[in-house]
Amino acid sequence: MAAPVIHATVPLLVGMSAAKGAPTRQIVADYPNIRYMRDYGTDTNGNGLPDLSPLNAGKFVDAPSAVMHVSWKDTVEELGTWLNGLNRPVYLTWYHEPMGVVAPATYRATAARITQIVTAHPNRKWVLGHGPIVTRYWLVEGKGNPTDWGYPGMTHYGVDTYSQDTGSYWPASRMFGTAFGKVRAAYPGVRLLVPEYGLVRTTADTTGTGRAQAMTDHVTWLRQQPGVDGVAYWNNWAQYQLAFPSPEATAWRNLQAG
Repeated sequence: MAAPVIHATVPLLVGMSAAKGAPTRQIVADYPNIRYMRDYGTDTNGNGLPDLSPLNAGKFVDAPSAVMHVSWKDTVEELGTWLNGLNRPVYLTWYHEPMGVVAPATYRATAARITQIVTAHPNRKWVLGHGPIVTRYWLVEGKGNPTDWGYPGMTHYGVDTYSQDTGSYWPASRMFGTAFGKVRAAYPGVRLLVPEYGLVRTTADTTGTGRAQAMTDHVTWLRQQPGVDGVAYWNNWAQYQLAFPSPEATAWRNLQAG
């Protein structure tokens, strides 16, 4: 008799990302319950491709409470050595948003090495999951095929989700639902992440209370979804940044605390 399939239920990690250094230290001070953050690595050998970030510097030091979602673009083989020093939970993605840059077949074959390296490593317990990241725009407006990037053994699929609509705040069904539906149809049971999430204020929302409510509605919806493990607000680019203090900042602090 086959063993029953167990679908893990975990609390949604709500976090935020900013540029390395002072911007990250500032959001950690302003939003003390950050649980999920992106780290993109830095090119250390001059070939233009970011390597895995050192575990004793940068965001790993500045944001000790965050589960770091780490990306890199240089050789996937550096992962084994990097895992030797890992002592905190992480998510992994090789080559963030590869669309139009890496051939799908190349991506799948290369990223599959993550599965092999992690499975064989004694520190594998710290890797909460791994998988590709694409954009909502590519999946929906661009009619992208999520199977371009899925590889054997991946556990998660990330969807970066933004709205620059200054006329209205999109409902969660548009912000996330259509894109999630495409991924779930291609990979039933795969877990989902929203590594980057951002909203611009609408023209009519002069105080920010509307954006605060939209953010609250979005995260509430994500919490009600099966298999969604994290969302990080993209507090980087000017159009998405949350002034502090502001209604939006208060809302996000409350969402993280929740």
